[in-house]
Amino acid sequence: MFLIIFHLIILIVLLITLFFFSRSTTNQLFYFFRRFSKNEKVVFSLISLIFFPGTVLHELAHFFAASILFLRVRDIKIFPEWKDNNLKLGRVLYEKKDFLRGFLVGISPIFVGFLFFLTIFAWHFFPNQNFLINALILYFIFAISSTMFSSKQDLIDLIYIPPILILISGVIYVFDIKIDFLFHNENFRQLSITFLSQINFYLLLSLAIHVGIISILKIFMKRK
Repeated sequence: MFLIIFHLIILIVLLITLFFFSRSTTNQLFYFFRRFSKNEKVVFSLISLIFFPGTVLHELAHFFAASILFLRVRDIKIFPEWKDNNLKLGRVLYEKKDFLRGFLVGISPIFVGFLFFLTIFAWHFFPNQNFLINALILYFIFAISSTMFSSKQDLIDLIYIPPILILISGVIYVFDIKIDFLFHNENFRQLSITFLSQINFYLLLSLAIHVGIISILKIFMKRK
């Protein structure tokens, strides 16, 4: 039980840290590309191209979550568009009826990102002996983990998770709902710890990639 809670805390810390590092990486890429082009449309288009796989998965996650929860989707755009001197990476407009479903749709890209990580782990895609495949998977890990929360609202949704977990725990305690049998089940505990540790590994790997990119770009900018 303690290890599961520990990994969950690490998971939330890594997600919040990744949110801020992904913003820093985007800013550094912006300044880097501005050295070669003063056209902001070109610069932002290049940045959107780098994160494009993650953007597509992010918006599709919102779309499918809203559809599954019976919220009518009014519009979906997965391709970047330049409008009113601003680049919009993508968007999903859906009807909002209540907090819970809005919250679930808001955090859906995070869980789709987790599913991507677990797929890599379950199928042993990374690491492997093919350098190009390793490089491609690292790129997808970087792009998808960086866009799991592409808006401040998504970070707000993430912050709601601890109080919701506390509320659920309170309900379980007050009504004496018996779920402790799960934590006494060795297979369940090991499976939970394995999954959480693997997700944390890929989040940490993505953070390392961000640190590497930010460091390289800063060194390059100082030398120019």
